[in-house]
Amino acid sequence: MYGIGTMVASHVVIMGAKERSDNDEVERLKEKIAELEQDKIKKHAMMEIIEEVVRLYAEMNAKIQML
Repeated sequence: MYGIGTMVASHVVIMGAKERSDNDEVERLKEKIAELEQDKIKKHAMMEIIEEVVRLYAEMNAKIQML
């Protein structure tokens, strides 16, 4: 007999699958956020290096101008 028990069970299976899918998506987003945070840290470090190189270049250029 096909009755409400079968319908309820199907609903539970569908909702469970959706919840797993949502959890997978949340995990993917967390991984992406972590990746972006690491990229941000690397870019910040690169910017500090570039700023130091620019400072050293300006300092060297000033010394050359004095010659």
